[in-house]
Amino acid sequence: MTLSDEELMQYYIHTLNQCGLFFLHPSDPERLHASGFIDRETMRKSSELRGKVVSLQENGEWNMQAFRSSRSWLEVLRLCDEIKSSNPVWPYPRNG
Repeated sequence: MTLSDEELMQYYIHTLNQCGLFFLHPSDPERLHASGFIDRETMRKSSELRGKVVSLQENGEWNMQAFRSSRSWLEVLRLCDEIKSSNPVWPYPRNG
């Protein structure tokens, strides 16, 4: 089943609010940008965020101990906050 662009945007917002608990496919930020839901900078940061979350998972840092002590987790949280604060019109910030 394929999500519509609007459903993907809702999933994207939910993902940011959960800080990567369910994360995006690599092409999702590009699709949201092409649909006008996020701007180029948000697309870039979203791709960066995805990479950081995948790295946490691959390096065994997807656990509570790492969350409390890992600098990588601080970077993920900071980036989530940056993305959310630069898009105050959620859920549909048609920035282009």
